[in-house]
Amino acid sequence: MATPNPLKDTHSKPPPSISVKTIHIAGILTDVYGLEELSPSCKTISCLWLLHPRLQKKETMANVASSCINDWNQRSSSDSKGLIAVAFDQRNHGTRCVEELANEAWRSGNVKHAQDMWSIISGTAIDTSLLIDHLAAYIFHGPDGPVIDQHFALGISLGGHAAWQVLFNEPRVTAAVVIIGCPDYMRMMTDRARLSKLETYTASGGSSFLGSADFPKALISSCEKGDPKAMLFGTSEINASPSGEEQKKLRELLDSKLTSKRVLVCSGRDDKLVPYHCSEPFLTFLKQATSGWYKDGGVYVEDKVYSGVGHAYSEGMAKDTTRFVSDLLASSLKPASKI
Repeated sequence: MATPNPLKDTHSKPPPSISVKTIHIAGILTDVYGLEELSPSCKTISCLWLLHPRLQKKETMANVASSCINDWNQRSSSDSKGLIAVAFDQRNHGTRCVEELANEAWRSGNVKHAQDMWSIISGTAIDTSLLIDHLAAYIFHGPDGPVIDQHFALGISLGGHAAWQVLFNEPRVTAAVVIIGCPDYMRMMTDRARLSKLETYTASGGSSFLGSADFPKALISSCEKGDPKAMLFGTSEINASPSGEEQKKLRELLDSKLTSKRVLVCSGRDDKLVPYHCSEPFLTFLKQATSGWYKDGGVYVEDKVYSGVGHAYSEGMAKDTTRFVSDLLASSLKPASKI
């Protein structure tokens, strides 16, 4: 059964339209929003990378681009800082689809669901970095044109999982908005295996699911290279109150991955596909660390859970998203300021 589009009922009234230009970059069609709205006096530009949900395509993110760009353009009193947004089809989606079954879940007959979804998530993170490398050369050609001086990631559902990876693994991305996404892939998929009643889960009560045919050891190794929780804790349980020695090891990783970055996390209280309880242990650790023993890391974490919301990008989430993005841009105009 197809997963509904989480953005279907976001807006009771569609936001104002925004200009869009489709550009071919490195074999990927990219939709660049907001170029025509930039002021002629604009000197620096922030780029918001929009990562769409599973079974959707780049055009799905048009209203998100419009909301964020229009909010900033109406709010900003400075023409020197502009905002554009970029959306592209994730691997095996939209114009890049080569095998439809690979986008489906176990319940829909895809026995390689865990591998397929993970490879798309990690591929999206890689593609984001690739496109960051090349985007400016395709849209700004003059010697005195504006420069892209900062990048943010915004992902929804599948794109939210990828946004966590981008935040942790791409140094040029300094902030992220994660909508109904999870920073702990192994926990999320173990829970999904439970709900799907996979034999590799039920036979052992879940204790041997990781490393089974449905979640091979090689997939665990890949998660430990890219997934936030797995990078910090591997397959071990998350310790929200680590010892001094554990803090030392975690600090080294956080320093290399997350220093001075900012993240807004939006989750539906009634979300059954990506339930908040799968993200909660990692977010509890992250919030305690960044407000306690890792406070000097300058990381800002905003964790919001919306009552009565399932697997959807709700209107409340949209309002918080536009507010957060505009606050990021406003703070960048003031050195050493915080949102």
